[in-house]
Amino acid sequence: MRGKSKRLFNVWAFVLATMIVISGCGNGESSEVASSSGSGSSGGEPVTITYSQWGTAEELHRTQELLDQFMKENSDIKVKLEGKDWSSYWDGLTANAAGGTLPDVFKTSYAYVEKYAELGIFKELDGLLADNQFDLNNVDPSLLGLHQYQGKQVSLPIDANVIVWYYNKAIFENAATNPHNAPVPSLEPTWDEITDIATKMTLDKNGKSADEAGFDAGNIVQWGMSVSPGSTMDWFLEPALWSNGAKLVNDDGSLALETPEAMEVLNYFINLTKNKKINTTPAQIEGLGGQVNLAITTSKVVMNPGGSWNTTNYQEAGVEYGISYLPKFKTNQTVVQPAGLAISSNTKHEEAAYKLLAWLAGPEGQTELAKQGYSIPANKAAADAYISTVGEDNKIFLDAQQYGIVSPFTTKKTDLVWTYGEQSLKLPLAGDGDLKAALQDLASKMQ
Repeated sequence: MRGKSKRLFNVWAFVLATMIVISGCGNGESSEVASSSGSGSSGGEPVTITYSQWGTAEELHRTQELLDQFMKENSDIKVKLEGKDWSSYWDGLTANAAGGTLPDVFKTSYAYVEKYAELGIFKELDGLLADNQFDLNNVDPSLLGLHQYQGKQVSLPIDANVIVWYYNKAIFENAATNPHNAPVPSLEPTWDEITDIATKMTLDKNGKSADEAGFDAGNIVQWGMSVSPGSTMDWFLEPALWSNGAKLVNDDGSLALETPEAMEVLNYFINLTKNKKINTTPAQIEGLGGQVNLAITTSKVVMNPGGSWNTTNYQEAGVEYGISYLPKFKTNQTVVQPAGLAISSNTKHEEAAYKLLAWLAGPEGQTELAKQGYSIPANKAAADAYISTVGEDNKIFLDAQQYGIVSPFTTKKTDLVWTYGEQSLKLPLAGDGDLKAALQDLASKMQ
């Protein structure tokens, strides 16, 4: 799963998805992958298992390629692919759980592990992994931790999308848009460094920067940065908090934003927007297209946070971009958003299901995934294949995994970051509203 924008699939994407699978896929029926259906080594019929995931047409097509390769190497196993859009997928999984018709292997999101673990749909993997000597050392602990429930591994991460800091190189290289010759961000920038750069790069209609006398804050034509902590809590605000020794939520699920360390971070972002005027307001973000992680594509914003998947957006927009780690207060931190694979608790084909899961999450399948060049493999055994495909510049996405925070989602946290949290904090964290009252309201909802 990627950012908030990636989580919400448009209707046309769902329609396209159904075109590449057999009719009825969107209604929960399986779409059989036709290739590699020969008999097994014993001469009998191959075991048939189902694999289910959400995805667009393009994503399902890439998965089908992987399954074809798996079946080519495991002729005694036949896989049926089920594909749905994001919303239908989770509704269907809930219905499958209630009816005892879960797929043998299915994709899961790190943000829904607890919710569905409580329904009892996951088969615990620790025993299977140990018995089959699956090498977990190639998977970063931060990724594994997001796919555990009550200390047990219930799914294995298969990709590792990360949040980083992007900047528009062309704006820095142009004297008209960089009159003070501000440097590009360093690889591991501090927030003070980024603030200094953004101050020099925020320009009004007369070409004055935000630190110059006479700067016209009412007529800004170029902003140094675009961040929106109140509407990107799970992938931007949370790592910033961790960087300063704070948290978004406590271990007991209560809100953790009223500590001194947390308030320091919140007030820092308010100051960037309300006082320094070097960050876009929510209204200005809407005027620029509505997504902070795409702000640099407008050529009116110099820097913004974004996911590893946004490189495709920038390339399509013709933007030459640079990348650094997320700015830090004290320590380097980021969010890694790994989708994972699970085996259903009621599968009748445990051995075949495990083979598929281990192949897709292990060196072989992850290498094939890396060669596709779209997703960052979670298994480091596929790192070389990924870099060979996408280039050395993207190695930062692999390196950033070491800074991933382990902050599993609970039902309360999901509601906070995706529902009422944004409603309460979006404006106050831009300096437009009562922050104290907003925090008190959120704290009561988290109880």
